[in-house]
Amino acid sequence: MTSSVQLTRQDIADMAAALHLPEIGVTDAQPFPELIAPLLAYEKRGRTGFEAGDLAARTQPSLWFPEAKSIVVAALPYMTPDGQALARSHPRGGLRGQASGYTYGQDYHEVLRDRLTQLQMAIAERLGRPVAGRIAVDTSPLVDRRVAERSGVGWVGKNGMLYSQRYGSYVFLGALLLDVEIADASAHPPAVGRHCGTCELCMTACPTGAIVGPGQLDATRCLSYITQMKGVIPRPFRKKMGRRVWGCDVCQTACPVNRLREAPDDSAFHPNAELAFPDLVELLQMSNRRFLRVYGETAMGWRGVRTLQRNALIALGNMGRVEAIPHIEPFLQSERAELRASAAWALGEIGGPDAVRLLLDARAVESDAQVQCEIADAIEAARKKTREREA
Repeated sequence: MTSSVQLTRQDIADMAAALHLPEIGVTDAQPFPELIAPLLAYEKRGRTGFEAGDLAARTQPSLWFPEAKSIVVAALPYMTPDGQALARSHPRGGLRGQASGYTYGQDYHEVLRDRLTQLQMAIAERLGRPVAGRIAVDTSPLVDRRVAERSGVGWVGKNGMLYSQRYGSYVFLGALLLDVEIADASAHPPAVGRHCGTCELCMTACPTGAIVGPGQLDATRCLSYITQMKGVIPRPFRKKMGRRVWGCDVCQTACPVNRLREAPDDSAFHPNAELAFPDLVELLQMSNRRFLRVYGETAMGWRGVRTLQRNALIALGNMGRVEAIPHIEPFLQSERAELRASAAWALGEIGGPDAVRLLLDARAVESDAQVQCEIADAIEAARKKTREREA
């Protein structure tokens, strides 16, 4: 039996606020035909493999959840005052890398999923009937930022990020698809950069030029993707990574809007300095078990220890510190080609007679053609750096 109780956007917002979801938008579950052309253009620029390939599934919510009548979108802020202070600080002591600000606290997938589950239960209690729903936190084929924009929870900037009016772009997005009609659901049209004016600081600041136009991203060049991709990091991006081991915040920190945002006080995202600036030597020495203990409940945990170790090797190469050589050496014998290649590149960037000797020994036993090329180039680079130091 269907309840006669009708929900409004404000009803949803009130229930959400009690569950520590301060920014809520609501839209209907109608298709998004206006997305087809931008998605086709995105495909031409290059897919990362993280997105669904079916355009119909990406633009029609009912294909993912047939019962959907409305979509509630939560923009959950994460950059606390302590997190902001930590992001602006510099690591002290040792060989330390850098991680994106969104990784400082608990894994947002779990936090948002839990709170949206509680919201669904609150809606069911309010209506006095079971409510069918489906939660999406980076897990649906839908275009999260476009769904969020249409819901009225925020607007999309020239960097392609969703901006909350209160919290800027430092927000996580989650959606709750419901079999419930909501009286005043929004249907905001797309308007990328409508609050950006003539500012293009995010576009010019991007280390790899991944923002190719207002709201247009070549995701295959984005360091956030590069640090999470599988395999060997393409050479053009290695130096651009600097000491990053996960993610990139440059387009957000360059944005003037983010300097005027509110800062939330959410215990789930209170920062851990060790996560912000990981000890690279410790990371290289981590077993799978220890990695899961340290990173398993963070947003960095899903790719596993080997991906972060690969990134740590690149970071050490960019630092060019000779004392890193003994910690890099064991990875020349790794069973994984991407780790051997990354170790070789790092030694080539550091240079010196010890690096050259290790690379020559590795070349003598290496059987993988791609890694052989990496080692050969690294030997040349290491010898060049050695000559420069001796000159």
